[in-house]
Amino acid sequence: MDISNSLSQQQEQKQNMTLAPQQLASLNLLTQPAVDLENKIEEEMARNPVLELNEYAAVDETYDAPDDLNADDMETGDTLPPEDSPYDSPSPEENMMDPNREDYEEHLDRVLESPEPEKQDNSDDLESRRQYMFDSIVAETSLQESLLEQLRFAEIPPDVRECAEYVIGSLDEEGYFKGSLPDAAQSVGTSLETAEKALALVQSFDPPGIAARDLKECLLLQLDRSGKTDSALRTLICEHFDELAHNKLPQIAKAMKLDMEQLNALIAELRLLNPHPASSLEHHNEPYILPEVTVVPEGDSYVVVDIDPPYGRLTISRSYQKMLENPALAAEDKAYLRAKIDSGKALIHSLELRKTTIHRIAEMIVSNQYDFMKYGPKALKPMTMRQVADKLGLHETTVSRAVSGKYMMTPVGLFEFRFFFSGGFQSGEGEEVSAHAIRNMIRDFVASEDSAKPLSDSKLADMLREHGLDVARRTVAKYREELSIPSSQLRKAY
Repeated sequence: MDISNSLSQQQEQKQNMTLAPQQLASLNLLTQPAVDLENKIEEEMARNPVLELNEYAAVDETYDAPDDLNADDMETGDTLPPEDSPYDSPSPEENMMDPNREDYEEHLDRVLESPEPEKQDNSDDLESRRQYMFDSIVAETSLQESLLEQLRFAEIPPDVRECAEYVIGSLDEEGYFKGSLPDAAQSVGTSLETAEKALALVQSFDPPGIAARDLKECLLLQLDRSGKTDSALRTLICEHFDELAHNKLPQIAKAMKLDMEQLNALIAELRLLNPHPASSLEHHNEPYILPEVTVVPEGDSYVVVDIDPPYGRLTISRSYQKMLENPALAAEDKAYLRAKIDSGKALIHSLELRKTTIHRIAEMIVSNQYDFMKYGPKALKPMTMRQVADKLGLHETTVSRAVSGKYMMTPVGLFEFRFFFSGGFQSGEGEEVSAHAIRNMIRDFVASEDSAKPLSDSKLADMLREHGLDVARRTVAKYREELSIPSSQLRKAY
């Protein structure tokens, strides 16, 4: 047996595609949302002294290299990655729900929960606008900081204090204790009894319900804090928690010897309790969003208008241009300036490429979504990234990167680019209807239903079919869950 021949047969030929540094830089800028782009540009300006911001610079006012500068070095070619690039599009968002939390707790959550700075025309005001943004950021006090501050004033033995610190460090974002008391005791080197004392101590802190191990305990802690240690509401939570979560109100009323009016009054009181104790410390600041483009009507159509960044346009300093043309400049200094100018021009080129790519995608969206621009989300048509990519001559992953985190101001509101990409169905009349529009129809059906006779998934599918949309019951159930609408059994009112 020829070993060398055998090995050669087992060999696989692989083609490695490597992106040039300029391609990587362009790709990185393409993925940056507009609100993050300023930080990126500031970083580049800190590294490159020839770059400057000119609030009034036109696109063609960037620095042109002198004759002795090799302009060919600036040619970067197609900065978009090849089809088999290792830089794949981001995976879908992870499900952020706690896998240890039961469905009934999610239902109970639903039961229990039922200005930008004024633009200036003076370029010298750029720094003040930036400072305004920084000043508008509220320094939040974390849950752990608040609890540790309360712990600091507690007169307790050192081992209890240390164990309490462990408990505080094990709280999740909602304020629940997701750790284990045996683990806490072992970590501190103390007894389980001490760990239990530490947990009880933290549960006595504000906000009420903090450090509960589950939703039931969270509600009971709040009742205890309010002094309702012996009440019908406590009985409801202690003895009928699971039944309540499954909306078995008649059974609960019979067991507690209450009529439905009395039981509904108890449930109304239950809604006053907070299933998310940590929420009282949240500031709920809205994220700062800067749209990339705006869509405006023009006659019977709509046009895409680029939104200039508030920080100005990046240019090459002309003072450094003149310095480079000085014959007395040392060779090493001239080489340094040439490299920085090359780098600056490459960055400017990448920014313009980013702007052009996003603009082209926006135009394609507007072209395909005329009815949306006129009538709103209910008129959204199915559209995929592949369709847009094919029409623009781009790779699908490039479109995915370009639209990620980007926003468009439309005549009917502010929307993320990704909002416009979804599958859909074809009506009996041959009209394409997006999945988003179907979700809206399901939401409207449920909103107008008789709460005493809520619509089942099968009935919702029948109603969609009456509108010419053949949507399977399983698909209806999927869309309903995506809308956070409980099942018909859980929606039933008594």
